[in-house]
Amino acid sequence: MKPDEGQYRVVVSDSASWTGEQVPERVVIDYWLAAETRKRTVAVPGTGAVDDHEDHDDHGDQSESAFDDRPENTLDDRGVGALDDDEALDALLQRKPGAAAFLWRAQPVEWARITLRRAEFERLQFVDGPDRLGWRALAPSGDLVDGARRIAAGDRAALEAETGVDVERVCSMAETLADGDRLGPLVLTKRRGSGPPSIADGNHRATAIALHLVRTGEYRPQRAYLGIGANPVLEPLWQRVRGALTGLRSDGTRW
Repeated sequence: MKPDEGQYRVVVSDSASWTGEQVPERVVIDYWLAAETRKRTVAVPGTGAVDDHEDHDDHGDQSESAFDDRPENTLDDRGVGALDDDEALDALLQRKPGAAAFLWRAQPVEWARITLRRAEFERLQFVDGPDRLGWRALAPSGDLVDGARRIAAGDRAALEAETGVDVERVCSMAETLADGDRLGPLVLTKRRGSGPPSIADGNHRATAIALHLVRTGEYRPQRAYLGIGANPVLEPLWQRVRGALTGLRSDGTRW
């Protein structure tokens, strides 16, 4: 294993079912928040936000607070479990204000542990954002695989300068897949009756998996937490119709 590969892995028990078993939202929040603590220092609610300036998975979810590494202001894996539900959600919202806002905007959200079929994985979308920034700059269509194709065909340095995406990090992760490794679960979200889900957490991991797929044609079933939120009454009718049609797919996929 290369010296820095460990940062790309998140250990999840193989005893857990990943066949569509429903899980409490707190399970997802704890997993997501623990993953964030591996990337950077995380604030304890009420003690002030902190940031260790490491790469962020979603452009726009970056804290502008000054770095503070005092032990009482940080969360390790044990600290995450010590928070009550409101504190845990608040800590996650501080770290991922854009993507994690889905948890309260789309209440109630039903969560499940799933294993993505190849066709389902290929239809994943980058989270909405400014067209010329981050993942949407890499793939204006929003399609995950389109972003991977650009990386496979383009100049890494030029793409990083153009999009702000850490392309080198994506490529390093893809190399671990070539060595037979598996990356940690993604966190996906969608509205009930809508189309394919968006990647709320794990854009670098997902793009690396897609890049490996584009390069080699190999896809090893990827695990994910899928959150399906409430669908507002006034949501456009076409989106509801599109969601209903996904249930008629002949390949057995969920979207």
